[in-house]
Amino acid sequence: MTSVVFCHAGVPGFSGGLVGVDVFFVVSGFLIAGILHRELAAGRFSLISFYERRARRILPALFFAIAACLVAGALLLLPDMFVGLARSALAAMFFSSNIWFWHADADYYAPEADLEPLLHTWSLGVEEQFYIVFPLVLWWFFRLPRRAMIRAFAGLCLASFLLSVWASGAYARANFYLAPTRAWELGLGVLLAVGAFPPCRSARLAQAVSLLGLGAILAAVASFDNTTPLPGLSAVLPSFGALALLWSGEQRITAVGRMLSASIPVAIGLISYSLYLWHWPIIVYFKLVGGTGEITPQQMLIAITLSLACAYASWRFIETPFRRRAPSGFTRYFILASSSAAIAAVALVAATVNVWEGFPGRLSRDAQLAYSGTYDIDGQRDRCSGKTPQEGLCRIGAEAEAGRASGKNSILLWGDSHAGAIMSGLDVLLEKNNEQGAVAFKGGCPPLLGVERLGKGPDHDCSDFNAAVMSMLRKVRDAPVVVLSARWSRVVNSDPAGEGAPGQLVRKGGGVNGLPQDYIFESALLKTVRAIRSTGRRVIIVDDIPDIGWSVPRVLGLNHFIDAALPPVPTRAVVEARNARVNRVLEIADKDAGVQRVSAVPWLCRPACMVAKDGIPLYSDEHHLSVFGATTVVPVMMKDVMGHR
Repeated sequence: MTSVVFCHAGVPGFSGGLVGVDVFFVVSGFLIAGILHRELAAGRFSLISFYERRARRILPALFFAIAACLVAGALLLLPDMFVGLARSALAAMFFSSNIWFWHADADYYAPEADLEPLLHTWSLGVEEQFYIVFPLVLWWFFRLPRRAMIRAFAGLCLASFLLSVWASGAYARANFYLAPTRAWELGLGVLLAVGAFPPCRSARLAQAVSLLGLGAILAAVASFDNTTPLPGLSAVLPSFGALALLWSGEQRITAVGRMLSASIPVAIGLISYSLYLWHWPIIVYFKLVGGTGEITPQQMLIAITLSLACAYASWRFIETPFRRRAPSGFTRYFILASSSAAIAAVALVAATVNVWEGFPGRLSRDAQLAYSGTYDIDGQRDRCSGKTPQEGLCRIGAEAEAGRASGKNSILLWGDSHAGAIMSGLDVLLEKNNEQGAVAFKGGCPPLLGVERLGKGPDHDCSDFNAAVMSMLRKVRDAPVVVLSARWSRVVNSDPAGEGAPGQLVRKGGGVNGLPQDYIFESALLKTVRAIRSTGRRVIIVDDIPDIGWSVPRVLGLNHFIDAALPPVPTRAVVEARNARVNRVLEIADKDAGVQRVSAVPWLCRPACMVAKDGIPLYSDEHHLSVFGATTVVPVMMKDVMGHR
């Protein structure tokens, strides 16, 4: 697990260190299958004894780590973060944190996931689910002839691998977290343990294979990064590297085996489980206090040192005593009773934190004011998102509340979640002018005809949504002005905040056609603008809202709560440089006499971008305006447009 720790700590050369988890799964499958297979062969297999051993090995250290995280969370985390921690703690105690983080839509590499203290327990969830299911599968297959048993395991392993390869594209998050797509890695170790591979009888071959195996793992550690899809084809390198090391070391001592048997690797191996448990919460603490989501080299060294110290203490005073049996250790009844009590205690704490919404009373007035931006989101956003004209678009402006709108719309707001974010500001402006409008927006769906967003899944139907809006515009006579708003930079392959692979555009039905993103964007935007103009309407294009790069209410709240450092904000020059490719296309569209661009950049960035006003956040995250932000910025941004219609 050393590579995982170094990867999480940001040690240079370990960008792919997370493959240590893949290696661990192979080793775990080999060790557990070997133990159970020998017990079955000797006629002394006991499911209860197996679960007892696993409980002694895993639960005590896990509970103490979770308890420490909950105490630290009460002192360090904002209410919504504390609630998330409590829920993930409960999932971890019930061996399902991988399912929780998948269900919670937590992208492992996303910036917000960097502050989840128990995110790393997803791999324990996979392992524990393997422990629950595998003994029963092995017991059933053990009745078969040896070759049939091996073929059965090989078939399951192959099916899991093919599922993983398929899911790595369309369902990457589920592929990463869930056990069915990880089972083949554990299965490789199982196949070795049950004798699927012939023993190595050549010393030279063993030496060569062990070196190749170690080289494969090191190559993955050094060359992979957070854009490498795991598991799947990429995971073959570290997984088969681990299999090669196990196979070559099974019969004889190799040079690699002697190196790994030295005192330091053995010592790290002894505390590896506790090291894995403690390192990530400690790193999260430094990221919280640092404010930037990154840690300095000095903090990196301190975090690793603290992790090693906590790991040793956990191994020495928790793991080792609980693994001893009576009379010098603990009885099976005590393990069962204490485990049940620990689960009940975590459940009680999680329920309390959840019911009391993370105890917001812990925060000072200034911290509460800043943190409130997290929830300063238009109440209509969820209800209106993705609504098609056939379902009835949401209305804004004069008498729009409670369905009282009866007049014609003077404006249609069309776009993605950024359009949803400015909706409340446009609502205020229309109300002031005694006018009405309609809103058509869908998250991750820019208002561009004839294109799809990659990475949004087969059911996103962005092009169908946009086609339905355009069809409505061709049929109705109201809404003489159409406002187009989107996170344009996200779809032009110029990701502004370092969030990983940007959402790319492809032509509808054309797949990945290899055309430059700028060209596809320009073609789709001009097609959309011309289609709207052909109906006799004017078009207003809203430029990108400045992307701050960090969650404004969260960072400001932590700054007031625990004195976390404030990261730098982008300047106007930085924002304009980021959006240069987008703005080049928007300038082309703006040449049409019936098209006008508006931008919040001149007002927000003078020259450093403003993130709050009077202590109240203008953003609800890193790039969506809050209701306060929208009602503050949009009337200023749109004032001249509304006055000259």
